[in-house]
Amino acid sequence: MSNRKPNLKDLIWLFVIGSFIGFILETVWYYIKHGVFINKQGLLYGPFKPIYGFGLIIIILTMYKVYNKKLWQKFILGVIIGSTFEYFGSVFQEFVFGTSTWNYSSFKLSIGDRLYLPYCLCWGIIAIFSLDYFYPRFKKIINKIPKKIFNVITICVTIFMFMNILLTVIVTIRYSNRANTNTVLKIIDDIYNDDYMQKKFPKLKIIKKKS
Repeated sequence: MSNRKPNLKDLIWLFVIGSFIGFILETVWYYIKHGVFINKQGLLYGPFKPIYGFGLIIIILTMYKVYNKKLWQKFILGVIIGSTFEYFGSVFQEFVFGTSTWNYSSFKLSIGDRLYLPYCLCWGIIAIFSLDYFYPRFKKIINKIPKKIFNVITICVTIFMFMNILLTVIVTIRYSNRANTNTVLKIIDDIYNDDYMQKKFPKLKIIKKKS
């Protein structure tokens, strides 16, 4: 892997691919643990879990210069960087959207209810895999695609993901607070009502703010 900084197009595709892989991993893991399939989407449209997309971006951006470091060094850095991102991602979701997707308060090895030690270690494995195996192959595939075709596809994907994220943010905020009912928000509430949101995001929990 080159130690050159990823460009904007790289980051867009890292987000998309990371989000998709995250969705697959969480769906399969939940089925292994509980024996049932549930919807693990993190966005309204498409099999995407954005926490993993952003996580992959942060790992590559913060660790691409340490590609030649020893395996254990990359593992420790991955654990620290990934866990920090996951912790503050949980805080951000709770205080901005008033919701929570993951909570480890019932786990013996939880850290502040927002982190679970075995999952923190998984970030180290993800970091090593991303740096040593995934990213080099990702760059080789990207470089083989004709530039014009790649640019068009990237623009279309960017527009789709931007609108998908924006709409998800809006309806999630409305899901956690139905009190404000002006005309535009009423339309959103009617289309993306509680039943719809519960089916789409079954693990999304509303955080009741203290008055």
